[in-house]
Amino acid sequence: MKHVFIINVNSNSGKTTQRVEEIRKICKALEVDYEIYVTDSRETTMDIAKKFRDEFCVVYAVGGDGTINAVLNSLMGGEAYLGVVPFGSGNDIYRTLKEYGDLVTECNVMKVNDMYCLNIFSAGLDAEICEAAEKMKKLSIPRSQIYNLGMAYTFFKYKNQPMLVKADSEVYYGPNMTMVTVCNGKYYGNGYQIAPDADMRKAGADVYMLGDLNKWELPGFLKSVIRGTHEENDGLVKTSAKKIEITSEHPVVANVDGEILKADQFNINAEVGKIKVVQNRRVLKLIRKK
Repeated sequence: MKHVFIINVNSNSGKTTQRVEEIRKICKALEVDYEIYVTDSRETTMDIAKKFRDEFCVVYAVGGDGTINAVLNSLMGGEAYLGVVPFGSGNDIYRTLKEYGDLVTECNVMKVNDMYCLNIFSAGLDAEICEAAEKMKKLSIPRSQIYNLGMAYTFFKYKNQPMLVKADSEVYYGPNMTMVTVCNGKYYGNGYQIAPDADMRKAGADVYMLGDLNKWELPGFLKSVIRGTHEENDGLVKTSAKKIEITSEHPVVANVDGEILKADQFNINAEVGKIKVVQNRRVLKLIRKK
C-alpha cells in the first residue's frame, strides 16, 4: 500500500519542512512505498491529493487542521484513506482521533454548503476568535498563547448577530446570538473540549447555541469552556441533529476545521458520508520523536 505525504510548509511556523528528510528516512527504513510532496497553499494541497483520490493508498496530511481539511475535501468519495500526521498549532482533529486508539477509524463527515468538514463548524464568537488567531500566527507570538490572545482581541470588537437555526425538526431563533457550533469532533481552539459527548464515528452532530451574552459575560463563558463547565450555562442550548440550517440577517464569520469563511446562510449535512482515517502509529511515533 502506497503512503503519500503532503507537507504544508506554512504549518507550525514553517517547522514542518524539517520533517521531510526524517519522513523519507523512516519510510526507507520501514521499506514502504511512499511519495512526499511539499505545498504552500490549500489549492496545491488539494490538487495533489486529488491525484490519489481513486487509488488504494493513504494520503497523509502533514500539518494542522486546515491541511487535513484540504486533503479531506479532495479524497471524499474515492478509494484513498486519509492519513493524519499532526504538526499544526492546535491539532484538534488529532486530539479526538487518538482517543479512539484505532489504527484505522471510519469517521463520519459533515458538509457545510459545498465544503466537507471532519471536526467542527462554528459561526459567531468562536469563529471570530479563530479568525483573529489566524492573523496572529503571522506575528512572533508563542503558539500556545495565540488562541488566548485571539479571545482577548475578539472581546473588544465582537457584536452578537440575529440567527435562525433549524436543527432537524426543531427551530431556534436568537435576536442576539453569540455563537452556534456544530460538532462532529470534541475539540477546538487548541485543545478546548467544546463537545465532550461528540463521536466522529457516528452520524449526526452535537449542536450548541449560545444566546445573548454581553461583553462582560463573555470572559466568564470562555473560562467555562477552558474548564469544561460551559454546558452548565443557562444561556446555552444543546441538541443533536443531522440536518442543520443557519440563517443570519448579515454575513457572519464561520470556521470550518480551521478554515475561515463568511456567509449569511449555512446548510449543514451532518451525515453526508464516511472516510477511513489512518493513524499509522509506528510511523507517527518515529516522526514525532525527532
